[in-house]
Parts: sequence; structure tokens; C-alpha cells
Amino acid sequence: MKRSTVIAMVGALGVGSWACGETPPVDEQGSSSDASTTLGVGSTSQGPHDTGSDDASPTGATSTTSTSSDSVDSSSESGGPPPCELTPSGPIVVDADDQVIEDLHIVSARGAAITIEGHPGVTIRNVWIEHAGGPGISIGAGSTDVRIENVAIEHTGAPAQGENPSDELVNIECYGSERPTITNARLVRGSSGVYLVECPDAMLSVLEGHDFRGPFPRGQLVQFDKSSGSVLEDFSVINPQDSSWPEDNVNVYQSVDVEIRRGLVDGNNSPSGVGVIFDGDEALGVVEDVDAIRMGNGCFSDYAGSDGVVFRRTRCRENICEDQGRGLPLSNALMWAGHPEYTQIRIEDSQYFASCNGNLVWPEESFAVIELEEEDFPLREAIAVELCWE
Repeated sequence: MKRSTVIAMVGALGVGSWACGETPPVDEQGSSSDASTTLGVGSTSQGPHDTGSDDASPTGATSTTSTSSDSVDSSSESGGPPPCELTPSGPIVVDADDQVIEDLHIVSARGAAITIEGHPGVTIRNVWIEHAGGPGISIGAGSTDVRIENVAIEHTGAPAQGENPSDELVNIECYGSERPTITNARLVRGSSGVYLVECPDAMLSVLEGHDFRGPFPRGQLVQFDKSSGSVLEDFSVINPQDSSWPEDNVNVYQSVDVEIRRGLVDGNNSPSGVGVIFDGDEALGVVEDVDAIRMGNGCFSDYAGSDGVVFRRTRCRENICEDQGRGLPLSNALMWAGHPEYTQIRIEDSQYFASCNGNLVWPEESFAVIELEEEDFPLREAIAVELCWE
């Protein structure tokens, strides 16, 4: 039920940049944030602002590991993945360009479960990874155009509660490789889910994340670090208050032209972490159609990014003012954060509900547009990926 409306216009509205409210650029797949989107298997029903539609994800094959240059973007006509059987395997080190790794259950007690170094065009699909003592998938320099699809990756070395023993136990890491694609992935209890460093033009979609464990500075579902031109869409991250150890849920660090859309962020007990944040003094992009609930330190922030971030159709509710076991929120449980020296951040067509203290926006003068409405809105549904072996 609508309770009140707050609309403020601050400064000039005619900013000549897509990140300040103009039409965003079309990505390599030919879709912009305003276009309808075809989702992979596991995407859920859409929120009130969505334009996307569900579709089937790529199907799996039956071999274990092979080399192929053929396209891997096939799809099922039945609306779901066909059944498949996984073959048990130890850790794998890729040794050829365009190698295909598929239909495996990989268990790794030490080091990465899959290592890719200097081999472009690798595909990983229909793979269940259980890793401890190292990352799940490690993409090293020179491994351009890696595609990861239809995977479940779980860090099995996490304690019952609290932080991981190392910040290097990431489900998927990428260093120095362009255009990684990750789609239809379940990521569980890693130090982070996906950590991208100098991996620009990444395309991440249909991500289901759970219970990330850090420790600081990790703890994100996704962090883009010097990875400009990337997209994260159709995602959810759920962090239980009593077991997780997140920092930010989604972090854009020293990366520009980043698009984040259609997501649910549920739970953050860090005194310094934020639902979605632009960080590192040079970070710019658009966040749209993202819901955040049960945040302590903040839902959406451009405190340390660049002037001109757009938060469009973002929604925040039921934030938490109290100490959740790791200290009081350092922002006094702020919902949307700007920066005192900025003037062109935009909050467009957004909603909040059940603020724990009424601390909605700060500082107001850093926003060119503040469109906020108090509304008891229904949350977006969490992503639930479907996998052929389940």
C-alpha cells in the first residue's frame, strides 16, 4: 500500500552520458537494459518492472572432456535440460584451446578444481564441482572467451558458521582474460562467487548464490575489478544472518560501463558491506530492477565510485539497524548513499519500505534526481537454476 511519495530534483537533469539517465549502450549480444531478455533455465518469475521472458538453457552432451570449435549455445525444445549422468573426476588442468569439459562431478581437496591458463575458447558445461583448499574454477591470463554454463560449484571447506579460512576460496576467479561468459550457475559458500580482475566485457546471467563467507575483502556474489563493459543480469544472492560472512553483495571496483539488472540481494551482516556498490574512485554504470532486503550498512551506494551512477527501479526494504554479530552498521543503516563531492547520481522510479530508522538518502545534494516512493512491494523471486543431473 502506498504510504507517501518523495520526489526531489537536484541540479541539472540534462547529463550527456548514458550512465546519467540516457539510453545505455547495446551490449555484444545486441540487447540493452531496456530490451526484453531471454533467460536460461532456472530463471524465475519477473518483478513488476521486468520485460524479460523465460526460455530454456543450453543442453548438455554426453562426453567428458574433448576439443571442439563448434558453437555450444544449443537449446532444449522441452523447456528444461534433458537428463544427464556425471562421471566422477579429480581436478582438471586444461591443455588445449577450445577444450570442452562436460558431464563431470569434480572433487578437489587442494588447489583449483579446474585450471585454465593461456587457452582461449574453453567451454565448461554440465559440471558439478566440490572444492576445498583452492578455487572452484581458475581462469588465468590469456584465456579469452571462456564459457561456463549449467554448473553447480560449492566450497565444501567452509566452517558451519562464519568466515572461510582464506579469501582465496572463490567459486570462480578470472585474471587477465577478456569476455568470460557465466550462465545458469549455482554458487555456494565460496569466499566470493565470481571474482573478476582485468576480465572486461564479462557476461554473467542466471546466477543463484548462497551463503558467501569472505573473509574481507572477499564476500561478494560478484566483484568486477578493473573489468569494464561487463553485465550482471538475472541473479539472486541469499546470505543467512547466522552463517554467512559477506562484505558487499555486488561490488563494481574501478570498472566503468557496467550494467547490473534484474536481481535480488537478501541479507548482509557486515558493518561495512553494501548490497550493490560502486567503488575504487573510478566506477560507473547502471543498476536497474534490483531488490535489496535485510541489509545492515546499505542497499545501494555510489560513495566511492564516480559521479553519475544511475539507480533505476531499485527497491530497498526492512534494513537492519542493530548489530548482527559483527558490529553496528557504519552508515547508520543508510539505504541509498552518494558522495559529498558528487552532483549527478540518479535514483529513478525507486521504492523503499520499513526503513529501520528513516535514513533513506545521503547526501541529497549529490543526486541530480531522487525519485523515491514508500511502497509495501513484493520482492522479486530468487533464482533457482535447473541442472540436468538433479
